[in-house]
Amino acid sequence: MNKSEMRLALLTALAALAGALAGCGGSADAAAETASATALECQHDDDGEAATCSSGAPNREAAARLSLPACPAAPQALHDITSVQGSGSLSPLEGRQVTVRGVVTADFQGNDQLKGFFIQQPVPDRDPATSEGLFVYAPGGTDVKVGDYVQASGTVVEFKSGSSANAQLTELSQVSQISICGSGPKIRARVLKLPLADRDALEPLEGMLTSLSQKLSVTEVYQLGRYGELALSLGDRLYHPNNHPDGPRGGRDNTLSRLVLDDGRTAQNPKPIPYLSAADTSGTRRVGDRVSHVRGVLSWGADAWRLHPVQAPVFESANPRTRAPEPVGGTLKVGSLNVLNYFTTLNQRGANSTVEFERQRTKLVEAIAALDADVLGLMEIENNGTKALADLVAAVNAKLGAGTYAYINAGRPGSDQITVAMIYKPERVRPVGNVAVPDDPGFSVDGGLRPPVAQRFAALANEGGFWMVVNHLKSKGSCPDGSDDPNRDLGQGCWNTARTTQAQALQRWVAQLSAASGETDVLMMGDFNSYLNEDPIRTLEAGGFEALLKRLPPAQRYTYVFSGESGALDHAFASASLRRQVSGLTVWHINADEPLVLDYNTEFKSDDRYAPTPWRSSDHDPVLVGLKLKADAAALLPRLEATLPASATVGVPVQITGISAADGNSLSVDWGDGSGPQALALAATSASHTYAAAGRYTVRLRLADAQGRSAERSGVVTVGTGPGNGGSNELFFSEYVEGSSNNKALELYNPTGAAVDLSNYTVKLHANGGAGVTQSQALSGTLAPGATLVLVHPSFAGNVQGPAPLVSSVTNFNGDDTVVLEKSGRAVDAIGQLGHDPGTAWTHGTHSTLDRTLRRKPGIVRGSIPPAAPAAWDLSAEWSVHGQNDFSDLGRHQAD
Repeated sequence: MNKSEMRLALLTALAALAGALAGCGGSADAAAETASATALECQHDDDGEAATCSSGAPNREAAARLSLPACPAAPQALHDITSVQGSGSLSPLEGRQVTVRGVVTADFQGNDQLKGFFIQQPVPDRDPATSEGLFVYAPGGTDVKVGDYVQASGTVVEFKSGSSANAQLTELSQVSQISICGSGPKIRARVLKLPLADRDALEPLEGMLTSLSQKLSVTEVYQLGRYGELALSLGDRLYHPNNHPDGPRGGRDNTLSRLVLDDGRTAQNPKPIPYLSAADTSGTRRVGDRVSHVRGVLSWGADAWRLHPVQAPVFESANPRTRAPEPVGGTLKVGSLNVLNYFTTLNQRGANSTVEFERQRTKLVEAIAALDADVLGLMEIENNGTKALADLVAAVNAKLGAGTYAYINAGRPGSDQITVAMIYKPERVRPVGNVAVPDDPGFSVDGGLRPPVAQRFAALANEGGFWMVVNHLKSKGSCPDGSDDPNRDLGQGCWNTARTTQAQALQRWVAQLSAASGETDVLMMGDFNSYLNEDPIRTLEAGGFEALLKRLPPAQRYTYVFSGESGALDHAFASASLRRQVSGLTVWHINADEPLVLDYNTEFKSDDRYAPTPWRSSDHDPVLVGLKLKADAAALLPRLEATLPASATVGVPVQITGISAADGNSLSVDWGDGSGPQALALAATSASHTYAAAGRYTVRLRLADAQGRSAERSGVVTVGTGPGNGGSNELFFSEYVEGSSNNKALELYNPTGAAVDLSNYTVKLHANGGAGVTQSQALSGTLAPGATLVLVHPSFAGNVQGPAPLVSSVTNFNGDDTVVLEKSGRAVDAIGQLGHDPGTAWTHGTHSTLDRTLRRKPGIVRGSIPPAAPAAWDLSAEWSVHGQNDFSDLGRHQAD
């Protein structure tokens, strides 16, 4: 008998067996299911639990499983699971009421679980495009267990979870009947292999019991604490294509080489958090750890294929924590650390409470202490003068000893909410000359100017000198609108053009620093928000700087993990003369590899695993460079520090404080009002002046030496008249928010010394600056002296400090409208010019009203009406511009 005859005989026998089963309580559909026993030929892996099957040969094992228990008569049409699943992404029976039978492969009926169970038909069909598994959504719960052969009746539903219209989970929902027919045959797991052929390759396995026997690693831990999930990858962790040592082609299969390991639960903030290495606060699960014995059911949700395990995966800590950075050699250590929004002002971009702030500070102190850098650059520290910086240094010194670190006082660099800063060890290095901050508009970012900060240092041991330049380029997030915007994502993340412009500006500025000072040894460090193979990095390399991270083995070239891909956003660049003096470099992986749930925040933490350690003190890993500087001749340059006033009042003395002058022989200040330079003693720590008239003046504090070299501190002070000095007796607009969607608000401030009767005031909206009134809001009640009244759009979704706001449609403005405040019919303040249509927004230079928050500058104590002509309004004169949806000061205006 040949193979064809043998197969025909087996088919005949199976058909007869099917008929016999039908006569014993089965059905014609069950017989049809039986006849598919010839569909697949299966091989097993080493543990005998998984099978890889292909069509074409009789499956004798499948035939042996066909003694299935009898089930009740089906209340709806009986269908194979494969016919419910169909061969496409969506079920051909969607919306139909059906009855299906299968063996329970996984049970997740708990209240915090998926509220259902998975079944699988014992014998696959002939079509490799159809799945034999199905999820039964049964939120009421039923007494089924793994291994039961069950019959379930309900409606076929495509459950959508995510943004994709076609990628949905086929399930049986609205279940009307579940019957346990008896014990079913053992279902062997289908072997799943990565990389996938394409993104639809897992559809034929939806709902089925699967396993992975390949070498797997954890490649993402971000959502572990929030949703109980990890991302696994084939082989080692996945690297961003633009950071891969083989270039973009090296990471092209990333999406096909990963799979989400879920936990069978839908509840957020699981307690306990799954998959951690220990039950106490020492437990973690790091990117790079190995995973084996991965076996579970395959499901779809939240735009990803997910494996819900039916047995505990086995983890190997292949990427263990290290208690300190690797040695970098040399005689000095220089580092950089992104401190993830270290704000002493609570409830803004950083900590939301005192508890969170203390936890944040503790973690950062532990990280800084262990880094033990002689000079350390910091990114994402609050731009509030030196308040946040001084607070952090004081905390570090409280741990390490008084005076261990000092900080470079750069004032308020730029106009962004965050800035860069520098701290150093006075026992190891000394600053040479003054801190340098550029005013090049090429450093602008969305939300303001965020320039680098540079300081020249000399090693106390041998006077070896170098420039330290700390940087923070524009991030890849908050993508611009418009299909023709040059900053849209063209393969290097959004804002790549802006970052490249910043890199070019940085290169120009550093060249100027070197030329002016004669010091060519330059180390640039910080968060460049660019991967190693992207344009900003190439720009700096083309300018003669070495990207030092490329000295590391390829597997260590990362400081950040995003969407399961590792890469370097934080860098160190050495100038041509310095590179030979670099003794080593390391990245201390304390943050990027760690779960978010271990950070300082308190929200979304049913299982709070916070510990006072450096782990997850930020989201970026710190970079550390070793230097062995050649000896230099001692360089002494005038060095000047001071805190300049930003506002003042006519007739009231104003002060410069914190003056510290070194290596000079004459100190003077020019207050900018024509009163002439005022000589100060070299030991002076403050200076005072009284302005006679309101206005904006440039204050210059200057220290010079005998050779004519100088250091200068300068700034603009806004002088107002103030109450009792001809100041305003009227309310005025103190803040304007034209945010995203309907996040629109106005803030009114009472600058007077008495309560104001609001019933005299009306706010009017003029669309496009036109004469007609579009909306009007009469006010009522009183407003206390120094208090604010906030008006918000009916759909406002932001935060307001202080009393509840007044909801009003008068805030239904756009960036091209004019808002007027009237008292008894007389205009006393306005935003925009009546009688002019500005187009899309009121603009002046880099200032704009479109999608921005405007705040009245300190010292402004009265409203103003822009002139009727010409059609130009210099909003920069009285208003500072902040980013979209910046509600941090809304409701708490401070006139000074």
